[in-house]
Amino acid sequence: MAGKTELVERIAFETGLPKAHAARAIEVMIDAMAQWLAGGDRVAIPGLGSFYTSDRPARQVRNPRTGEMVSVSASRTVRFRPGKELKSAVSPKA
Repeated sequence: MAGKTELVERIAFETGLPKAHAARAIEVMIDAMAQWLAGGDRVAIPGLGSFYTSDRPARQVRNPRTGEMVSVSASRTVRFRPGKELKSAVSPKA
């Protein structure tokens, strides 16, 4: 599984930047995206996809172990919709 370390190494290799600069660029991108999403904005990255928030209502769910009903409070979550380029890279048409 690839993670932040592998992404930093790839960016540093492809661009010639030091690994510290590549790591900082990723951190700034994540911080900016979190700030925009928290403000309710949609973040679209061409070639990758778009990130957006969605509100989940409060609901009753069943605990599968005990069978009792439990209340889950309302929450806000981040969602991702992949772009055409990413979809075709993952599953190219025959």
